[in-house]
Amino acid sequence: MSIELITLLYFGCLFIGLFLGLPVALGLGGTAVAFAFFFEPRALLAIPSAFYYTPWNHVLVTVPLFLFMGSLIRFSGIAEAAYDAVYKLIGHIHGGLAMGTVMVCTIFAAITGITPPATITMGQIAYPSMMKYKYKRNIAIGSIGAGGALGALIPPSVPFIFYGLLAKVSIGGLFLGGVLPGLMLATFYIIYIGVRCKIQPHMGPAIPEDEKFTVGEKIQAVVAIWPFVLLVIIVLGAIWGGIATPAEAAAFGATGSCLINAVYGKLTWKVFKDSLETTLKLSGMGLWILIGANVYLNVFNSLGCQELVTSMVLGMPGGENGILLMMMFIILLLGMVMDDWAIIMLCTPLYIPIINELGIDKLWFGVLFIVNIQIAYLTPPFGFVLFWIKSILPPDVSMGDVYKSVWPFICLQVLGLALVYIFPQIALWLPSLMN
Repeated sequence: MSIELITLLYFGCLFIGLFLGLPVALGLGGTAVAFAFFFEPRALLAIPSAFYYTPWNHVLVTVPLFLFMGSLIRFSGIAEAAYDAVYKLIGHIHGGLAMGTVMVCTIFAAITGITPPATITMGQIAYPSMMKYKYKRNIAIGSIGAGGALGALIPPSVPFIFYGLLAKVSIGGLFLGGVLPGLMLATFYIIYIGVRCKIQPHMGPAIPEDEKFTVGEKIQAVVAIWPFVLLVIIVLGAIWGGIATPAEAAAFGATGSCLINAVYGKLTWKVFKDSLETTLKLSGMGLWILIGANVYLNVFNSLGCQELVTSMVLGMPGGENGILLMMMFIILLLGMVMDDWAIIMLCTPLYIPIINELGIDKLWFGVLFIVNIQIAYLTPPFGFVLFWIKSILPPDVSMGDVYKSVWPFICLQVLGLALVYIFPQIALWLPSLMN
């Protein structure tokens, strides 16, 4: 059988398995074992080593620590406190609650490092509040979805950790590279909400006059969340300033979140237990996907498929721009059916040899990669964020309502991706200051 047909079948069997509902790790590993057995039995020897060396990579220590930090903060009530602060500060302007939702999601992204917590938590807190004040559904749902997706981009981003591990890029540099694109997208969302609600006040009415708050009440609301914001600044500052490695900073962040919760009387046994369970489940899932991806790619290389794919891609018309656009399009398609961790673990080892051949900056490409995953997360019909939102909204909200709400924000994400592509310094300027 020709190598071209083997490569086509190799990818085809994986995607058929995933569409049938197989767990990602099983789909990756199972496909690899089957093809190795039939076409390259010697490649089976690489499978036990993948189980051994994958968990021992020291970079992976950061993942459960950042997840534990984020879980503690999620269960601590910080989201409610932060939303109360923005409600009091800007609820009196049209669209203020939706803009505040994006702001809180941005803060939450800087604490959790992943997308689901901000999306689910803000859906439970912000959506009922916006409905109470007669916001239109598309603005309310769209702001939650777009804001929640920032968790993949704003550091300490777990997707960046996995990409840095596989691409051999500085995780601290990737964290810095995600800051400006993340803040840029958050700003785009806020401006869009503000302008639209200014033109169409019924989309996001201001809170009633009798619910205005004094300056003292506003200051008190902001002060309530300063320890958590300070924790994020210290953790990320330690990484960027070269004071601590990402693993050390993650350990400090996990410890700090415990202390803050204890000081505020929030560190109950239930919060601690739920945080540990969440961390264990997510870390275990990520590790199994990483092991499956390593097995899949070891067999892929043993079959000679990587050389074929690299040569075919490099021979595409359009040169470097055409190749990059094709890669981004594939990521977008995969994002509709796979979670971000699986996409990174599958595509990064396939793409990096091509990126190296083209001489493209791997840090810049990593930022493009994660921004693109954000777009895929919101893109109908299978964007993951859409289903997370639907799962926590009232039954009277249809999937069609969710789909319609996200399109303006998807357009803003595409604009952000284009700007990072055209002006690489948006992603590279802050990392360059580390050198």
